Amino acid sequence: MFNAELVNAVETFSELMLPLSENDLARNWVWKDHDEEGIRFAFFVTIQELRQLAAQLAANRKPLTQAQHILGQYHKQFMDLQAAVFGLLKEDSEQAPAEGEWTVRQVYSHILGAEFGFRAVIRYALEGHRSGNWKPEPTPESEYPRLYGLSESDYDELMNGPLEGMLAFHREMHPQIIQEFSGITNQELDLPSAFWEETRFPIRHRLHRFEAHFIQHTVQVDKTLVALGQTPSESKRLIRYLYSALAEVNANLIGENISQESCAKLAESINSRSVKIMSVLEK
Repeated sequence: MFNAELVNAVETFSELMLPLSENDLARNWVWKDHDEEGIRFAFFVTIQELRQLAAQLAANRKPLTQAQHILGQYHKQFMDLQAAVFGLLKEDSEQAPAEGEWTVRQVYSHILGAEFGFRAVIRYALEGHRSGNWKPEPTPESEYPRLYGLSESDYDELMNGPLEGMLAFHREMHPQIIQEFSGITNQELDLPSAFWEETRFPIRHRLHRFEAHFIQHTVQVDKTLVALGQTPSESKRLIRYLYSALAEVNANLIGENISQESCAKLAESINSRSVKIMSVLEK
């Protein structure tokens, strides 16, 4: 679904640019006729190219279903969260901003735990409705290991482990969720589901909860990092926009089985750009 070459190219570019100071960003770098803004202009070129690709993909694909549109919104917020914690050191992820407040690692553990829960509730509701056996009672506790795809001990180990491990697991789990639910029909979105609440919210609500919950706790992550004195640098702020542009490309690939030659071509261009910038920095 998502193009691994393009994702890797953007991540490599981001890793190269993250530690750069404003003086580094001002070092001489030329792109076509643009020769006055230095290395930082590479950010704007790359963001623009990603936005152009997203526009082209949107114009040439079949219309998104409602579920695919919702999942695209969810993916864009997932990428913003990834940008928010990009490059965060382990020791910083485990530092609380004040006594009794969560560390970034604890916030992320909560986020990932909710992802498991939301996915399980939607899975269970779809299984029931598609088999004609849906019941309004909440998902039995005994079903969660099956729906999570993890034993209780493996789940606890993941949730209590380092941020790095949770990030790696989430990066694999996230596209699986999108792939799994991208085939939900418009009619199925309005079918009821059961969680801890008294209200039997429709599946549509459950899908939207992925994004809404991300927003809530991405803001919490941002506030925590500022409280720890980690105000984002210029490069970190620009990486946030870069990830947003990549997310728009990815959102237009949801539910599509098309040639990704244009994605691979852009990945090659970004990789070449990274190599050239690295050579400038090494001088």
